[in-house]
Formats: sequence, C-alpha cells, structure tokens
Amino acid sequence: MAYRHRRKWPIILLLVVVAVGVELYCQRKPDRPSALPPTTVPSTTQSSVSVHLLLGNPSNATTNAANRDNYLMVKPYYALSYNNSKGTANWVSWRVISSDLGDAPRQPSFDPDTQLPAGFVRIVHRDYSGSGFDRGHLCPHADRDATSTMSASTFVMTNVIPQAPNVNEKAWAALESYSRRQVRRHHRLYIISGPIGIGGRGLDGIKQTIANGKVTVPSACWKIVVIVPESGGDDDLSKINADTRVIAIIMPNDNDLVGDRWAEYRTSVAEVERRTGYHFFDRLPADVSAALKQKVDKTRIASTEPLFHPTHGLFEAGINALESADVR
Repeated sequence: MAYRHRRKWPIILLLVVVAVGVELYCQRKPDRPSALPPTTVPSTTQSSVSVHLLLGNPSNATTNAANRDNYLMVKPYYALSYNNSKGTANWVSWRVISSDLGDAPRQPSFDPDTQLPAGFVRIVHRDYSGSGFDRGHLCPHADRDATSTMSASTFVMTNVIPQAPNVNEKAWAALESYSRRQVRRHHRLYIISGPIGIGGRGLDGIKQTIANGKVTVPSACWKIVVIVPESGGDDDLSKINADTRVIAIIMPNDNDLVGDRWAEYRTSVAEVERRTGYHFFDRLPADVSAALKQKVDKTRIASTEPLFHPTHGLFEAGINALESADVR
C-alpha cells in the first residue's frame, strides 16, 4: 500500500504544476472586450424610424432617461423632445396627410403622459386651471381627427404649452386652419413647433411659471411648416428642393398683442434657429437646407379667407375658440 501511494505522488505533483501554469497564463492574458451593459448603450435618436422626424431631430434628443430636459418620445402620431425642468415639450414634430383629417370628437380633458420615465414630473390637467392660459396643443386635435384614437393621442400634457387665449384661439388657430387647407389642396405637411423663452401675458397679466413653478410659460411660440406635393410617390424627402414652400412663424405669447392675423409673424427658419439654438433640416442636402432656412414666406394671405371645415360644417376658428375656452 505504501509503495502504491509513493507512485501516485509524481502524478499529483504534475497536475498541481499544470494547474498553476494555467492560472498564471490566464492572469497574464489580456481581457477580451465584453458586451456593453444595456445601461451604457448609447440611446438612439430614432429619426430613421419615424415619419414624423423625416426632416431631422433639431435638438439631438435621445431616449436616454438621464437626458431629462431633452428626452425623445416617438409616438405613433407625432414625436417630441420633452423638457422635465419646464414641464413642456421643447418641440413637437409631425406629418399631416389627407388621411389624418376627419371628424372624430375631441376629448373633454387632457391626460398626464404615462409614457414618461419614472422620476419625471407628470403635469396634469388641473395644473393649468385658473392660470389665465390655455392648454395650447402643439400637434392639434384637428390634425389628427380621422379616428378617435388619433384624436385622443393629442390630449396628453406633453403635447401642450401655456398659450395666451388670444394666441391659441385667434392667430395660432388661423394658422392651423390654413395649414390643413393646404392638405385638402393635395399637399403633405411636415410641421415642427414649440415654445421660446420665459414669461408670457395671459388673462391675468405676465407670468413666468404656473402650477407652482412646475410649468414654464413661454414668451413666444414658433412653428415651421414644410409643404410638399401629395403627388409623386411617398419619398417626400426627395421632393424637397430650394423652391419648396416653407412657412416659419414666431408669435409672441401675449394676450394683448396678438389678434386674428398670423401672417404678420412670418420669419425665416434661420431666425427660429437663432432664437432656439436648434438645427433644422439636417436630413436635407446642405445646399437645399441652407436655401430653405433663409426664405421668408411671401405668399399673399387673404385676411378674410374663410376658415370653413367641410366635414363639421362650422368655421374652424370658431371651433378652436370653443375647444380652447372650455379647458382654460
């Protein structure tokens, strides 16, 4: 028995030496790069997956929840960049085509946006109550009234800003109606809109915030409308050239200054860029983008042009006024 044990020792010793050698080799071998954990994968801008971002993502918003004041939300009927500190969107972007328009009813109130990440402030309908400002849609209900689902999608608090009643119900509403008429005249629209600055004048004077500081009142509202022909297929990006009609608006959020006429607030996209710090049209060729940004729309707008809605059988300006008044 003792002799057998003595014969096993060299084998055991050899195994130990081999094991130590393998361990030393592994320690010296460079580590292989491992896959990034999910939390460190760069967030996508998703501009390539949404028709509502066809012309680009002007603030480079991302879906990273740590990016709380430039958080990208890509929804079925529009896309937006949300600013948690301001309690409003930085911008909302959407396409309008003829099949988006109909006669679905509006919702009586607005919902908090349950798609915001945990920890974000969720603005609710009553936060605007008694403020002297309307819950002003950025992507309007009437641009999405083909179905009740589409209409309801616009009644979330991430899609509204505090707008002075005379802005929301008069000039701003008239621009929305004018834009929809272009769709009925066989065009497609690519629209982006948002707030600028701090401090607007509502029914009760100038306010910088409402809702106990949760919601910033903008000093102005801006909108860019790119108009492309409906004909010629679905590649709308290829239809845009230096002659494409672009309407850019910067309208003061002031109940005492703004009346019925929106055309007097026309400006250039370059001026909207200067005021906001955003970069528009980054998916267009550089020469086309540069040309469009410098244009100021000069199309004659008849001050008495009717705002008739062919389905509802009512004047759209009146509809917008009623819709705004009952939620102030």
